[in-house]
Amino acid sequence: MKKFFKLLISILFLPFVFFFIYDFLAVLWTIIKNFQITFPFLFGIVIYLILHKYIYNFSRPYVLAHEVCHALAAWCSGYKVTDIKVQEESGQTKVSDVNTFVLLAPYCVPLYALIFTFLFYITSLFWVDILNYEKLFLGLLGFFVMFHLVHTYKSLTETEQSDITLAGGGMFSFVIIAIINLTLIVLFINFLFPGIIAPTSILKEVFMQTYNFWKMFFVYMHKFVVWAGNL
Repeated sequence: MKKFFKLLISILFLPFVFFFIYDFLAVLWTIIKNFQITFPFLFGIVIYLILHKYIYNFSRPYVLAHEVCHALAAWCSGYKVTDIKVQEESGQTKVSDVNTFVLLAPYCVPLYALIFTFLFYITSLFWVDILNYEKLFLGLLGFFVMFHLVHTYKSLTETEQSDITLAGGGMFSFVIIAIINLTLIVLFINFLFPGIIAPTSILKEVFMQTYNFWKMFFVYMHKFVVWAGNL
């Protein structure tokens, strides 16, 4: 029953993911158009891609973040974490139990970006003026956000992840991971560059597009049933 419910959720939200990705392309174009403001963030993204491609792929730091996310999600769920192992290309976190949150957390949470943001602002409150280092902050945040996105993509496409199977299968996991990542990125962009985009309007538009899609789907399904019944 649980598998069927997750499959149903996946099907219902697939159009939502499609429209969200489509509308997100407009967000990316807005960032590019405002190049003078967003340059440090975009520069950090490009620097990460170059380093990842030609110098170091940051696999071990990602494995560490991946396993720590599993552990943190398990602790938040009230489960015990008994062991964490980190190797160059793989890792393992032993927990007393798992749920969807524990299994998918590493693919949804940009851990280094969140830690860096927290530390930077805590530092700015007590030691330095954040405005003096704003460009550095934006550049490094772009670096860490792209780090998360690249390794999430690699994890989901280059190796078979048991997390995905246990969480409810590929379609369900894809829907959850895509929605959370897109939402977080939109919120990050709005946080970094207030006024460039409107997250509430974007989400409202995506919901309306999804609603209209299913509305038209059931209208045509009804017409088809009526037509088939008259044969």
